This record gives sequence, structure tokens and C-alpha cells, in this order.
Amino acid sequence: MAPTGRERWKLFALLTVSWLRFQLTASSQVVLLDTTTESSLDWTRYPYGPQAITPGWVEESFTNFEQGINWRSFVVCDVAYSNVNNWLWTPFIERRDASRIYIEIKFSMRDCSLFPGMALSCKETFSLLYYEFDAATKEPPPWEPESYKLVDRIAADEGRFTSTNEVIINTEIRSIPITKKGVYFAFRDQGACLSLIAIKVYYMICPNITLNLASFLDSPTGREITEIIKVDGQCVANAEMVDSPKLLCKGDGKWTLPSGGCKCKAGYESMDQSCQGNVVCNVGLQQIYGSTSVQVRGNAKRGNK
Repeated sequence: MAPTGRERWKLFALLTVSWLRFQLTASSQVVLLDTTTESSLDWTRYPYGPQAITPGWVEESFTNFEQGINWRSFVVCDVAYSNVNNWLWTPFIERRDASRIYIEIKFSMRDCSLFPGMALSCKETFSLLYYEFDAATKEPPPWEPESYKLVDRIAADEGRFTSTNEVIINTEIRSIPITKKGVYFAFRDQGACLSLIAIKVYYMICPNITLNLASFLDSPTGREITEIIKVDGQCVANAEMVDSPKLLCKGDGKWTLPSGGCKCKAGYESMDQSCQGNVVCNVGLQQIYGSTSVQVRGNAKRGNK
């Protein structure tokens, strides 16, 4: 049944009021990996062991007592060697419901000017790569460099520290589309002096929300950053549809452009995005029927006298 003009006007007013609140809704992250919560990492490294020609990646703790930080991290500083080729892999990361995965890297890097005359291969960048995989196994990730896709060559845009008593923390975020079961990320060092302080891998969702008496579930963003996903809502309990409720989920994890909605069924009223029984009406009925009942009993008693 098509909504009447009055119903459409009520729905428009409800949309307007709700939209003012709704604009403040934040996006949400579903975290797949967070090294700051781990007591030990023990990631796969190459080269590694007594046969390695360079020290390579070393796991250690990054501490900052003023900020209450004690994180497991990886450091590498093979600037005194030539032909450096150090690899570090994350564990296999299942994508769950993600179509696009983000990786946040907190790192610090020393300026090559700190190594005058002794640096054979000092670099001020490192490479981030990835490899999609369709089955999680306990085997090490593939060793062949050509199997990996380059995400980016990352530099310390926020600065490199030039003395031993300062640490400048850079934060870089990159993202990749994903279609297989999961992914390995790889960090390739070719002669930098850097610390990977914290790594977080996550995907974005438009968080569940109730709007215009319709509920919308958590909705992962699309495969591309610019992709917009149309999501249908369901009327809350004791409500019925006026126009089909819809929202658009943007690539940044924020909802936009609500349309349609629901209204409370007869005998219910809207209260905090839900339909509650009409309390005033129910109390009034109880008072009416309650007083009538007393009066009838009273009359019955008086009739028996």
C-alpha cells in the first residue's frame, strides 16, 4: 500500500532530524592483526640463523615508559653490508568478510648521515609487498620474490632521526583489494636502518545503526576505495515499512544518503528508534477498567445488602 502524503511528510521530518544526528556516526575497524597486543611475534625472516650473511631482522621490545608502551617490534640496520636483501613476513592473515584490507605501519628510520664513511648500502626506504593465498597453512610463506606484488616503497615522510637520543615515529597506511582466503604481507629491507614499531591490519565496516525505525547490520566496505555499497534495512520490532529503507556504505566506512523508512504499528509509538507500546493509553485503559471493576463490585455488594 502506497504511503499517504501525510505519512511521507512525517517520514521526511523524521529523516531530517535523524540525519543531523547520523552525520556524526564514525566508521569502524575490524582488526585482523595488532602487534601491540602480542607478547611475542616470532615472524618468518630471511636471512636468518648462523648461515646468514647479514644480521637481518631482529625482534626486540620498543618501550616508552612515559606513554606506557612496551611493544614487540622488529629492527634492522645492515648499512655496513653490501647487497642487503632482508625479508620479513607477517603470519597468514585471513580476510574474513573483507574485500579490502588496510595495513597501518608505525616505524622509525635513521638518517644515512648518521653513518659517515661506513655505510655501504644505506637506504632511507623499505618495500611493502603482499601475497594472496587460498589456504591457511603452517608452512612458511612462499620464498620467491616474483610471487609478491609491490604495495609501495615507503619513506619516512614525517622525518628521520639524526641523533641517537631521539625517535621520530612515522605512521603510514596502505590498502589492497583482496579476493582470496587471506594474505601474507612482506617487508623488504635493502640497506635501511629502521624499526617496525607496530603493525595493524584491519578492514573497514559501516557500523550497525538504527535509523528511521530500520536497523542496518555491520557492512564491510567495497573492494575499491571509491566503491559505494547499497544496503537494505529491516524494520525494527512492532514497525512496518513506509518506503523500503536503504543506506549507502562508502569506502571510508561511513554511511550516507538514507532513504525510506518504517513507522510504528497502531498501538505503538516511536521512542529512541524503537516502537514501544503506548504507555499513556495503556495506563488510561487500566484506570478506566480498574475503576469500573471496583464500581461493579461495589454495586454488587450494595445490592446484596
